[in-house]
Amino acid sequence: MQRIPYGVPLDAGSNPWLPLDRELRSQGLRAANAAPVRAVVCVTVHVDGPAVEVGRKQFPAGPHTAGRYAIRRGVPRHLDILARHGMPATFFACGYDVEHYPATFRRILEAGHEIAAHGYLHEAWDLGEDEPALLEKTHRIIQRELGVTPVGWCSPSGRKSHRTLPALQRLGYCYDASEKDQDRPYLPAGAADFIMLPNNTVSLDDYPFYFSGHSLAAEAYDNWVQEFEALRQAEGYVHLTVHPKAAGGSGTPARAAALDRYLAYLAAQPDVHVMTLEALARHCLARPDAWRNA
Repeated sequence: MQRIPYGVPLDAGSNPWLPLDRELRSQGLRAANAAPVRAVVCVTVHVDGPAVEVGRKQFPAGPHTAGRYAIRRGVPRHLDILARHGMPATFFACGYDVEHYPATFRRILEAGHEIAAHGYLHEAWDLGEDEPALLEKTHRIIQRELGVTPVGWCSPSGRKSHRTLPALQRLGYCYDASEKDQDRPYLPAGAADFIMLPNNTVSLDDYPFYFSGHSLAAEAYDNWVQEFEALRQAEGYVHLTVHPKAAGGSGTPARAAALDRYLAYLAAQPDVHVMTLEALARHCLARPDAWRNA
């Protein structure tokens, strides 16, 4: 069996982002003398506020206040970091958090970021026959409280059922960011207007590093840099997931500083383009044949 070395594109010599590069230049969004786009970066922030503790039936006091920390300190800190680097991001929101902290999510929108759906109480799946109704509940809450219609979703637990995609498509969603089975976007079988935007929870997510509290922020940074460099030489799709809470997230000052440092590193790369998941989904769906064979 032929071994494919790390960092070598599966389709050698092919850059899947050249159409995006041409599109950006035609719109005046990329300088004529800039390097061609070789990697697309999507920064996603899973807010995971008090909805998590409420969903677990934990009284929100003492150790069960990490969600409040995300709302009070983590989200403002992450917004400041993103603004400093001029980067758009996708914020995944639980319906309960939007209901109880609408001002926080309005501030996210005012800063130019995307709001996407993330369950109501950060539920674990499968929810049985109640799943479609619950997906619609959060969808309607975001519409009512924020005046926007979400088009993307990520499973709070990473799990789904056979009901999930049909329900999302009926609500008009165009992407799901839950899968772990690819290094690039892809259209599910038979789909024409819906795309998967996979995320790698193991290595491009802050939760595995910080959940136990034993990893240094510098270790997460070093890992993210290594993952980026390898992915840039392969499919060129980098989907970073961070959480603004204290426990299991990057909300605290030292961990937020590592995120700040990483975004500064990405901003210095001449062949990188940062975009929201919605923008990426729209781009890919306009060229479905390029993303059909994953």
